[in-house]
Amino acid sequence: MTRLEKIIRLLNRWASWLAGGALVAMMALTVGNMFLRAIYLPFGGTAEIVSFLAVIVAAFALGYTQLSKGHVAVDIVVSRFPRRAQAAVDTLSSFLAMILFAVAAWRAAVFATHQWQIGALSGTLFIIFYPFIYLLAFGCVLLSLVLLLDFIKSLTQAVKK
Repeated sequence: MTRLEKIIRLLNRWASWLAGGALVAMMALTVGNMFLRAIYLPFGGTAEIVSFLAVIVAAFALGYTQLSKGHVAVDIVVSRFPRRAQAAVDTLSSFLAMILFAVAAWRAAVFATHQWQIGALSGTLFIIFYPFIYLLAFGCVLLSLVLLLDFIKSLTQAVKK
C-alpha cells in the first residue's frame, strides 16, 4: 500500500467515524424530540439540525463507501468484456467520476464562500450554515481522492495486462 493510499484511507476512516457520530446524533435528537412531544414540548428547530447533520452523514460517508466498494454498480455488459477492456472501462468511469466530484467540491466551496460573504443564516434557528457546505465540499474531495486511487489502480491493470 502506498503512502498516498494510506493517507486517503485514514482520512476516509476518520470521516466515516464522524458520519457515524452525526447519524447517532440525528437519531438521538429525533427520538428525544419524539418523547418530548409526547410529554410536553418538542425541541425547536429539530428538522433544521437534523438536515445539517444529514449533510455530514452523506458527505463523509461517500469516500469510505467507495473504498469498501459499497456503491451500487451495474456491470451486466462490462462483466462479459475481456479483463483488459474491463480495466479500461473502470479507468474511464473512475476518471469521469473523479472529475465530476472534484467539480462538485469546487462549486460547493464557491457557494459556501458566497453564503459566508452575504451572512446567510438558517431559517428557524438562525445558524450560519456555510460551514456545512464546506463540509459537503470536503466530503466530495475525499471521494475524489478515492476515485483517484481507483483510477490509478485500474489504469495500471489496463496497461499491465
